[in-house]
Amino acid sequence: MQYANYRDKIAYSQEKANKVALGETAHGRMTLWCLLAGQHIHPHVHAGDHYWVVLEGGGDYLAAEQAPVAVGPGTLLIAPAGESHGIENSGSEGLVFVSISAG
Repeated sequence: MQYANYRDKIAYSQEKANKVALGETAHGRMTLWCLLAGQHIHPHVHAGDHYWVVLEGGGDYLAAEQAPVAVGPGTLLIAPAGESHGIENSGSEGLVFVSISAG
């Protein structure tokens, strides 16, 4: 078992959205994403499923051919394999979310 408190792992980058590895197994990985105001992750696709849990801050979930969806603490997002997904910190404080990749 691997254990971490996400608050101890928060690390922002002035240059771009920051990806912090939390753990990895043979069938998945868990990543903490830390975005400052105005930073984003362009919509993209993966071969495996992605699950996102917003922990702090707010922003907009971005998907191809869909209007942005406002997200905040407690928002749960599921992007099945092959579905476009991205996010933008449209707030004034840091946006922190966990990404769980399966497959």
